[in-house]
Amino acid sequence: MQLYGCVSNLPHTVKRSVVLEAAPQEVWEAVTDEAMLSEWLAPEVELEPHEGGELRCRYEDGEERHGEVELVEEAERLAFRWWREGAGPSRVELLVDAVAGGTRLTVIESRLDPGAPALAAAAWSAPLMRARILLGRLVLA
Repeated sequence: MQLYGCVSNLPHTVKRSVVLEAAPQEVWEAVTDEAMLSEWLAPEVELEPHEGGELRCRYEDGEERHGEVELVEEAERLAFRWWREGAGPSRVELLVDAVAGGTRLTVIESRLDPGAPALAAAAWSAPLMRARILLGRLVLA
């Protein structure tokens, strides 16, 4: 597995990528299917994967994030805004690209409030590792 990460030159933006040994359609399903999202993004996920659809993520510590889907480019890109109580919103893009040896999944998260604290550069590392494990199990099954 290859995991790439960088903080972009834009303030308050984090970009992380992982190359997964899975077909693009399998990765797209992992990005848009509630049951699969619950295995790598948050323990409980509700997602309506269409423009204007709702997103809700519930974490082990009780935190909830709510959001709205902004853009769906079938099998290529999902973008949404999400927020948690007491914090400003951010915009997340999930990009799916076929590459040699599998599929690259890239996450770009940008704070929408310039006064908000910067995003942690490692924020998406653990979820992307869980996605890799999930898709690895699917490939082996």
